[in-house]
This record gives sequence, C-alpha cells and structure tokens, in this order.
Amino acid sequence: MDKFDVIIVGAGPTGIFAAYELVRNRPSLNICLVELGNLIKNRERHEVMSGVGGAGTFSDGKLHYTPVLSHEKMFHLYQPHEYQKYLDAVELIFTQFGVHAEYYPRNMEEAKTLADNAKKKGIKLFIRKAQHVGSDKLPAVIKNFEDFLISKNVTIKDKTEVVDVLVQDKTVQGVRLSNGQNLYASKVILAPGRIRAHWLQQLSEKLGLAYTYEKVEIGVRVEFAEAVLKKHAELMYETIFMMRTPTFDDVVRTFCPCPKGYVAAEQYDDFVCVNGHSNSDNNTENSNFAFVSEVSLTEPVENTIAYAKSIAKLATTIGGGKPILQRLTDLQKGRRSTWDRIDKSFVIPSLRDVTPGDISMALPHRIVTNITEGLEMLDQVLPGINSGHTLLYAPEIKLRSSKIQTDKNLQTEIKGLYVAGDGAGVSGNITGAAVTGLISAEGILNTL
Repeated sequence: MDKFDVIIVGAGPTGIFAAYELVRNRPSLNICLVELGNLIKNRERHEVMSGVGGAGTFSDGKLHYTPVLSHEKMFHLYQPHEYQKYLDAVELIFTQFGVHAEYYPRNMEEAKTLADNAKKKGIKLFIRKAQHVGSDKLPAVIKNFEDFLISKNVTIKDKTEVVDVLVQDKTVQGVRLSNGQNLYASKVILAPGRIRAHWLQQLSEKLGLAYTYEKVEIGVRVEFAEAVLKKHAELMYETIFMMRTPTFDDVVRTFCPCPKGYVAAEQYDDFVCVNGHSNSDNNTENSNFAFVSEVSLTEPVENTIAYAKSIAKLATTIGGGKPILQRLTDLQKGRRSTWDRIDKSFVIPSLRDVTPGDISMALPHRIVTNITEGLEMLDQVLPGINSGHTLLYAPEIKLRSSKIQTDKNLQTEIKGLYVAGDGAGVSGNITGAAVTGLISAEGILNTL
C-alpha cells in the first residue's frame, strides 16, 4: 500500500514551496508530490500549463513582492502586513535557489512621479517591488528546487493524474489516481493550478465544500512598438495601469507587460488563448501587455469561469483553432484584418500562427468598447499606444478560480484537506502561489 505522511497534488510554485517548507522543518516526513505533467528535465516548451514548476515555468518569470493586485486574494484571511512576512520568506527562498535578477523600480522617486502624472489622467499606476528572471532562466531555478526535493527523498510522481479525494467521516484519507490506484495520507494539499481549476470546483461540489465565484478578466494582448513603453519599462520593468472606462464605468487594466518580448499561444483542452513572454536579455522591436476588462456576474448566473470559457471557445472557433489578430485601426473602422492589412503595419506581429479577423465577432460589445476606450485613455500616458498600427490578439483571458472556503491555514471543512494556489482561488501569480504553499505547509506542521 502506498502510504505517505503528506500528499501534495500539483508541483507548481504552491506544491514546490509546500514540499520545501515541510522537508526543511521535518526532514523525516514521507512526502509525495503528484504532478500531471513532466519533470522539469523532460518538460517541452509547448507544455505550458502543466509539469514541475507549473504554468509559471515558461512564463517571463516576474516575481512580485508587494502585497497588491492578485495578492489581495488572501486578504480575507491575512492583513497586508501579515501577508508581507510570507512574501519576504518567498523572496529569500528564491534567492537561495538561484534567483539573482535585478530589482525594480530602479528609482522609486521617478516611479512615484510617473504614478502621480497618471493619476492626473484618471489612471492608476501600481508601483511594486519586482524581479524579472526571464523565460530563459526560470526553468533552471525550478530544476534547483526539483533536485533539492529529490535529494530530500520527496517522492515525485510525474505524468500522474489525481481524479478523486478519499474521505471518511469528514477526514481525508488520501487520493485516487486515474489508473485506479489509491495513495493514502492523513494530510493532503490540493494545488492543481489554473489548468485544473474546474476539476477542483467539481470536486468541491462533490465533497460539499462551500465556494464563491471570483471575477474574471477578458480582453486582448496588445502588441506595439517598443519605444511606446520604453521609459516606463526601463524604470519599472512591469507597469500595471488601471482605469475606469467612460461608457460603462468598468475597470480595465494592463497586466503581464513584456518589454521587448513576444506574444505566444496558450493551448487549453478545448480552446486557445494568448499570453506574453520575454527573456532576460530581451532584444525585439516590440513590446506587449495584456489589456483586459473585469467581469463579475450575479443573479441568475454566477459562474464567471463558464462565461469566460464560452468566450474563449467562440474566439477559437472564429479563429479556426488559432488566436485572432487584428490591427487597432481595423477594429476602430469596423472591418476585419487581413494579412495584406496587417503587413502594412509598422508593428510586425511576433506571433504569426494566428488568423487575421475581427475581434468584435468574438468578444462581447461591452468588452470591445472598454478596450478601445481604455486604449484612448492610456494614450495620454503612453503616447502611441492608440496608434492604428497597434496589434490586438484575442482572446486573453485571466481565469480566476472559485475561492473555496477554508480556515487561515487553508484547511477545508474536511480535516486534513488543504487547498492552495491559483486553482483554489487564493493566488494569481508565482509568488502568491508560493505564499499559499508556505501557509498550507505551516498549517500541517502545526498539527504534527
């Protein structure tokens, strides 16, 4: 019988940091880390969403250490100053495992001046302490974590799917694998990541765990001349702008900016989205960022995840299985883009495996209006962003998982069962996911 002290489902940042914290404090623990994808040494570049390191492994490797934006997902359990202590611990651990990237902003006073100028235009510019590791260097850092855990006798079962959780008398007993095998443990952390957020929601329903739907963000990936973002990028690297649009008074924002980066497709089970990537030594002529509109639903439909996925599936259908690409000027003129029109743009698309088309055929009118109005507003602080040459890729969707009800240690109503990371709705980036790994591990250690 496969019996362990702790089973961790998912070897993304949450699972890795949870395993690290457990073996650091209790080296004798028998820990099993179960991962849907490959070990990092066997992971291919197209395996974006699963594998040791999680979805962040082949991202551009931004690490954030200021408790704002997606870190606020844990503020129902922790005050910002409490949460900051965990962020500081994550920063130290990343340093120990090989992250030595430059910190941003490079000059805090200059960053504050930019933020003040944006505020005068009705736009909020977030200032965050951050590092840019790079898509080329982050896998090596993850490999260091993987090697460490293996050296501490953590069992890593890669290419293994967990399909169910074993529960008796409201107490966790272990997990069931897709091959019918059972793994047993009195402590289980579920951290399956965004790719299996829907599975975790279904499991919650089956187990009777309470959860709430979070807002989702739907929009496009904007690609433009590198010069447009150059001043901000050199100072801050990551510039996150937020504003409210005039027509609908909706929140739109940028996220995941990739200075001198490139746009990439992100394949899910039955739809395709876009994302951005950048290496540590970026040298392309373009920059890009996500530009999205927040969507919250109330009665009678609350399932924001299903809503966002339905839009992604429609866009994928219209794009013939590929993302849709459109020049901003074509969108503004109400016409579809063609390769002839796109090739007239001064901005050369970094992702060519796309279908030129009309984004307004795929995204709801309200979201398209928010995007066009938001770009007009942004042009006041980023002159040139609203140029007709700017390229838009759709869909860019940030799924925010259902938030499962837990205690402060992320333990559910089922004794010994913890949920953490993006898939559980309590994080939204690499460092946030890592924090929830530390918190869930700490909760387990306090019971031993």
